[in-house]
Amino acid sequence: MVRGVALLAALILAAMSVLTMSGGARAEGAVSEAAQNMVGGWEMSNVDRDRRCPIAFSVEPAPGGYRLDLDATCAPAFPSLGKVVAWTFGPNDVLRLIDAKGAAVLEFTEVENGMFESERGAEGLLFLQTQASLKVETRTAEQIAGDWSLLREADKPLCRLTLSNTESGDAFRVIVKPGCDKAIATWGPSTWRLDRDQIILTGRSGSWRFSESDATVWERVPLSVDPLLLVRQ
Repeated sequence: MVRGVALLAALILAAMSVLTMSGGARAEGAVSEAAQNMVGGWEMSNVDRDRRCPIAFSVEPAPGGYRLDLDATCAPAFPSLGKVVAWTFGPNDVLRLIDAKGAAVLEFTEVENGMFESERGAEGLLFLQTQASLKVETRTAEQIAGDWSLLREADKPLCRLTLSNTESGDAFRVIVKPGCDKAIATWGPSTWRLDRDQIILTGRSGSWRFSESDATVWERVPLSVDPLLLVRQ
């Protein structure tokens, strides 16, 4: 009987071992495609890109989610990141950077492939982009200078303007053509400049940023369902 009990115990232990190995394999295999797509180098920045934070995402387990590595420059640029210990996905595929208690410190929503954005109180709008996307060929001022139109729809231009190559401080002059939409005229674009992969138009009431969709069409960011386009003429 003792021998039978010992055999039964051995079988139970073997079964538990198989289940543990199987569970581990399932856990390892449960990493979603969305999570796998996050693996690698990213950069978080504010709208003006004068505060930046290199982040490396992985799918190695961490408390509450997956591991990430923050550059030493991150906490000084974005103090809230000092609490972040891991990352995960929440409801509706929201990317969450979480603290040791599993609470979201920052949440990002994907707006296009390779770019996320987050609105956070005093820190304003934040962007998260892949390092690879930041290494695309940078346009030159000579390539951008010329006649452009601002529009909501292809056949309804709001304003025609010239992005000149005449310097105005650290930017270039914008020449606004007659007949602009009232909202654009009130904003009054006066200068433009390039910030790596974006065109920045500055007027009386602030700056608008445009990201390249193709060689002749740039779209205002953050992206919206009613996009404002900057189209070369």
